[in-house]
Parts: sequence; structure tokens; C-alpha cells
Amino acid sequence: MRRTRNALTRVALVATLLTAFTALAPSPAHAVTTTPRARMYQATNNSRLNNGVRRVDLHYTISRLARKHSIAMANRGSIFHTSKSRIIGTYLDGVRWSTWGENVGVTGGTISGLQKAFMNSPGHRSNILNRAFHRVGVGTYRDANGLLWVTVFFYG
Repeated sequence: MRRTRNALTRVALVATLLTAFTALAPSPAHAVTTTPRARMYQATNNSRLNNGVRRVDLHYTISRLARKHSIAMANRGSIFHTSKSRIIGTYLDGVRWSTWGENVGVTGGTISGLQKAFMNSPGHRSNILNRAFHRVGVGTYRDANGLLWVTVFFYG
């Protein structure tokens, strides 16, 4: 009985390890799916690189705050910017910064369509291509109607 239990334990351990290694293996490029946040971050950096501007790094804590803002916009049903006091007192509390900007939007379409709209808007484009910005927080939220609410917070 003891040998059977030990053998079963080893089999279970091997199965667990194989499952873990399979999960860590890279999947084929065509099978890769990314989150809306990752696609928005990538679109932002693609726009920057296509215009000769250095990539921005993603700040995960600020991204969580940006997501909260996206949820708040969805709950209100309208786009609005974060208040200056909230940005300085919450978003950037404890962060070294000298300048900041924010793009907010909503789309029933694609991230690339929203990014194109941002790039066609002088104020949004200015934020995306601002060389003083080195970090970004990206927050997205898809509501029950399928609309994607997006907050991109830049700082440097």
C-alpha cells in the first residue's frame, strides 16, 4: 500500500511539473492573445517608435490606478480626465516625476482604431510623442455593452 501511495505521489508530481512546464513554453505567434492593456501599451510604443521617440516603460501600480479610472468612466458612461489633485496626491505619490499627461478614450472598435484617433488629435498625439515622458500606466475596462474604456497616464 505504501509503495502504491508513493508511486501515485510521484506520478502526480511529474504530471504537475509537466503541466507547469507546458504552461511556461512559448506558444506559436499566431496563437498569442494579449490583453487590451497590453495591446494599448504596444500601440502607444509603436506610435512613439514610428515617430523616432523612445519607448515608455510600463508602471504596473499606476496601471492599476488607471484601470480604476477606466472603470469609473464606464460606470459614469462618459469620458473624463483624472483630477490634478488625484494625479499628484495618488498616482504620483512617492514617484519621481516632473511632467505628466493623460489620454482617455472609449471604443466599440479596436485598440488600433482608438490609437489612430489619438494620433489624429493634437492633444493626444502630443502626449504620445512627448519625449519627456519615460513611463506610462495603462488601464482598460470592457463594460457589459462591449465598450472598451481606456486610460493612458504618462509621466517623466
